[in-house]
Amino acid sequence: MWIYSKKSSAAFNINHVARLFIEVTGSGAALKVEIAGKPQMLAYFDDKEMAQVALLDILAKRELGIPLMRM
Repeated sequence: MWIYSKKSSAAFNINHVARLFIEVTGSGAALKVEIAGKPQMLAYFDDKEMAQVALLDILAKRELGIPLMRM
């Protein structure tokens, strides 16, 4: 499944990332992927709960076989 990130203007194949994770910051939370040892931001949210909902949405759409998602 490919995800197009408006934040980084890049597309990521979720099937080929090392990690998909949430990084909590002082003012919110970032949803990130790790590719070749380097973290890349997919999206930024106001709080950790919103980032967790987005992460669960990505996983659910991946299981359904949806080929592309925009964030």
